[in-house]
Amino acid sequence: MENEAYWILSSEGKNYEKLKKDITTECLIVGGGIPGITTAYLLSKKGVKVTVVDAGKICGGCSGRNTGKVTSQHNIIYSKIKSEYNLKKAKSYYEANNKALNLMESIIKENNIDCSFERLPAYTFTESDDYIKDIEDEFEVCKAIGIDCEYHKSLPLPLNIKAAISFNKQAQFNPKKYIDALAEIVIKQGGEIYENTTIKDVDKRKLNKITSEDGYVIYAYNLVIASHHPFYDGMSFYFARLEPERSYIIAMNKTKDFPKGMFINVESPSRTLRSYEGDGENLLLVGGEKHRVGKGDEDKNYYDILESYAKEKFGEDEVKYKWSAQDWLSTDHIPYIGYINAEFDNIYVATGFSKWGMTNGTVAAMIISDLITSGDDEFKETFTPSRSKSYLSKEFIKQNVNVAVEYISGMLRCGDKEVSIENGEMKIVRIKGVDYGAFKDENGKLFIVNIKCTHLGCELRWNNCERSWDCPCHGSRFDYMGNVLEGPAINPLKSYGEGPNKVEPNIL
Repeated sequence: MENEAYWILSSEGKNYEKLKKDITTECLIVGGGIPGITTAYLLSKKGVKVTVVDAGKICGGCSGRNTGKVTSQHNIIYSKIKSEYNLKKAKSYYEANNKALNLMESIIKENNIDCSFERLPAYTFTESDDYIKDIEDEFEVCKAIGIDCEYHKSLPLPLNIKAAISFNKQAQFNPKKYIDALAEIVIKQGGEIYENTTIKDVDKRKLNKITSEDGYVIYAYNLVIASHHPFYDGMSFYFARLEPERSYIIAMNKTKDFPKGMFINVESPSRTLRSYEGDGENLLLVGGEKHRVGKGDEDKNYYDILESYAKEKFGEDEVKYKWSAQDWLSTDHIPYIGYINAEFDNIYVATGFSKWGMTNGTVAAMIISDLITSGDDEFKETFTPSRSKSYLSKEFIKQNVNVAVEYISGMLRCGDKEVSIENGEMKIVRIKGVDYGAFKDENGKLFIVNIKCTHLGCELRWNNCERSWDCPCHGSRFDYMGNVLEGPAINPLKSYGEGPNKVEPNIL
């Protein structure tokens, strides 16, 4: 069974051409996920000429590989924001996400989008006495904000629940069907979409000059970087303010009753649960087993762990789909949305959604579309990427100490000198003093790639579940052939015999 998200398999969507000419547009949006496509929808609806480009397929990234929860309940977050900032900031974060949830529902109703959108309660729970106080503190902050929420000492789950909070009137849906429909509406509203179009360079001017991998030039008055991790940094060092985290999801054939609602726990190991009915499927989604990218256990099969958990707790035993997702966590729990830095007034960024990209991605579209059309938005200060605490927090220092350790330890590693590999096996091999990653596929074909990350040169690590080379420093990922799967890296890995990798941070 290939590791592909059910959402992506469930909605083929339209195919869009690759960019093959120079163009000029009012607004170029890089990234065809929920923030990019929603921004394009809102702007084109107001008559702005928009162009969307994506390095792969529309909704082929994290927007199509999540749990499909549309909720303003983001685990234990409001008490954290209150502690980091104040209650006013926590309330603004809630109001933005709640507005985004309602906007998504109105878009679905207005355009008759069939995406299995359903209003349901969302629960955060714990099975540990150690986290009861965290749940209680979160509940008190939520009540002070004015959120429609309830406290529970038990839930209708076969789990030993110690405490829980529910947000009423949240939602779940099929994200791929939603985004595919929005993309078609963007075209009808005069927008353009190009797939398989990778952007490699930005020349910052009043009229931005953006160049694709194939050398075609896009002139754009406004540039929106909604590419999950910014491919262009603008001297803002987003790679140092974002922590990359990978998590895993299985979808099982649901044969037993499951309560109506969405569930996520507070403690580790992480567990997120929901059911899905539609398109002839009746599924139970079980997710979790999160770890920092490049820091997973090579001996663990995270899908097998989730399957064992689902069998033990819920009695389900047929895994139909399995996939993983990469999230970028900000250092202060709030995404970076708005002007890419304090100096540029026509380049915008949306990143760091910290696992809650459906509503936060829509918040990004709301803020950026308002900034482009009116120069202002009620939530711009809450999410501004230029806020000082995102640079000076303990989490920022911790992440960058980790990067330094990984960089140094990678330089000290030595691989095997002999290339003796079985089919389906990976080894790190040292050839002429250089470490390479060697993988032999099921047909016996050997792939040997330089495992120095092309972003900043950190040593890559093997992810056995996804058969990918992952960077423990800043989260770039490559397939075993060397192709880029996730940024911030923009260059592929070189195969043995092709010379050293091209390391290019693209900070300037």
